[in-house]
Amino acid sequence: MNIKVIFLDIDGVLAVNWQERDKYGALFHPEFVESLARIIQETSAKIVISSTWRFNGLISIHQMWKDRSLPGEVIGVTTHFPGQDRGVEIESFIDVVNLSYKDSDPESIFISNYVIIDDDTDFLKEQLRYLVKTSDNLSHPDATDLGYGLTEQCAERAINIL
Repeated sequence: MNIKVIFLDIDGVLAVNWQERDKYGALFHPEFVESLARIIQETSAKIVISSTWRFNGLISIHQMWKDRSLPGEVIGVTTHFPGQDRGVEIESFIDVVNLSYKDSDPESIFISNYVIIDDDTDFLKEQLRYLVKTSDNLSHPDATDLGYGLTEQCAERAINIL
């Protein structure tokens, strides 16, 4: 099964200057969660967490997604490689998934396209065309006062990439 994937950072993307917390950490900005929902609705993409929030573990991420009624399906987290850019971790995730793809297995998945949504730029040169940067966006009508977040303009770019 071919899928589209959103490699999702959280801080600076969904969690932006937000004071309220729950047992998982900072609550996410509702408008930016709506932007994520729009991307998923229009592309049917699945989510892979590339954020440091992945260190809480996939089970905790799944529970948080359920408890907070967040959009989409989280299918995995990237592996942390100390001293490596996040781009290497994303490349490794894609390679492992796609190398294990078996056309005869209906449960097997193949990543046909992806987008990286992040406020940073520590990615491989060839990945930059897939990057939606959620920082330095003060000119976006729905940006926070810090200029971070998954704005509607960012969501539109992600949809176009996917």
